[in-house]
Amino acid sequence: MKINGLLIAAGLSERMGEFKPLIKYDGVPFIVVIAKKLLTVCENAIIVTGHKSGEVEAAIKHAFREDPLFHRVKTIWNPDYEKGMFTSLQTGIKELRESDWVIFHFVDQPFHKEKFYYELVDQIDEKFDWIQPVYDGSEGHPVIFSKNIFLKIISSPREFSPRMIRDDGYTKKKKWECGYSEILEDYDTPEDLDNLNR
Repeated sequence: MKINGLLIAAGLSERMGEFKPLIKYDGVPFIVVIAKKLLTVCENAIIVTGHKSGEVEAAIKHAFREDPLFHRVKTIWNPDYEKGMFTSLQTGIKELRESDWVIFHFVDQPFHKEKFYYELVDQIDEKFDWIQPVYDGSEGHPVIFSKNIFLKIISSPREFSPRMIRDDGYTKKKKWECGYSEILEDYDTPEDLDNLNR
């Protein structure tokens, strides 16, 4: 079974005021922290870039320059990144068509424990297309979905959202009560970042 990670790092980070992929968590850029964690359970980590793509690529090359994992990390540019996050998802899935499952990860969640990722992939069940972590009844991220919905994602209008794919009435969903409150947390504003750094 081939599991790959898809990390979206293409947005403008307008609400944050600084570029989220390169914000540091424990002294390391978000993008690098997440990529390394994904590689604990994934064959490869694909990073979709857009805004400031050169800076993201440089950060990845610097972080992995002497790391044997470097060949398992790939950046791919989405020329339509300003048209919405769903276009970045489509760009990544086109690159990952040979995967059986994909972990779909946002760039502002660097704080998940490695144990979380192992437990997430343990939830894989071929009876389902989409596995969503839940904490205290609330749905969070990252999610993992199967090759069964790749074509649906690629062929949908770029104005779509992942939620529209999940809730289209055909995608078979599984909710996993994971016990990790971190799945509900992300960082969109400077105030959020202040809380992270306290």
